[in-house]
Amino acid sequence: MDSYQELVEGYKAFRQKYLQQDFEEYRAWAATSQSPKVMIIGCSDSRVNPAILTHAGLGEIFTANNVANIVPPYEAGQHSHLSIGAAVQFAVSHLEVEHIIVMAHSGCGGVKALMSQTEDDVEKRPEDDYIQGWVNVLGVARDAVKQSMGDRDFEEQCQVCEMEGALVSLGNLTQYPYVRAAMENGKLDLHAWYFHIETGELLKYNHEKGKYQRIVRPPHHN
Repeated sequence: MDSYQELVEGYKAFRQKYLQQDFEEYRAWAATSQSPKVMIIGCSDSRVNPAILTHAGLGEIFTANNVANIVPPYEAGQHSHLSIGAAVQFAVSHLEVEHIIVMAHSGCGGVKALMSQTEDDVEKRPEDDYIQGWVNVLGVARDAVKQSMGDRDFEEQCQVCEMEGALVSLGNLTQYPYVRAAMENGKLDLHAWYFHIETGELLKYNHEKGKYQRIVRPPHHN
């Protein structure tokens, strides 16, 4: 069975469950509205699905995915990054979400591309290259990592850049007027998460301590 047909078969299983009586009330509600309280800005990576990771139900998360889970800086009157800007504005101004989470992850191809760039790559960037210009939004994170960890292993540098990149995006979010206003009114909180694919660990950034920490600590065994 090819990959496309697998999707069709998966939909058949979903449809059979979705049309059961247990979902009748949800279908009636979802047909006319949505009211998620959380927005997650995640990576397009096929291994990282916020709804699966959090066991969220249908309608509970408003998601926006892109390469390297990037939020570009706010641009007054320019709006060159229409898609993510529109998603953030809709989530805050219309859905009135209470939390926005930027979720980074290990082994991010976008961050690896960013960390692998050379000055020659930038100068000779092909006209049809979208990736390089996009990931360069996190250039400040890359520069900080290379300056402080230039002698460390490349994979370690990439992991730190993944984490730092989420913080850059979080800072960029605060530049959007509607985000800033909602935060000042106590209606919105921002968070940075980091999912480690190999171990299944999910970390959150603790602003007071200035570091990422496990969201769930493993139980102690005597």
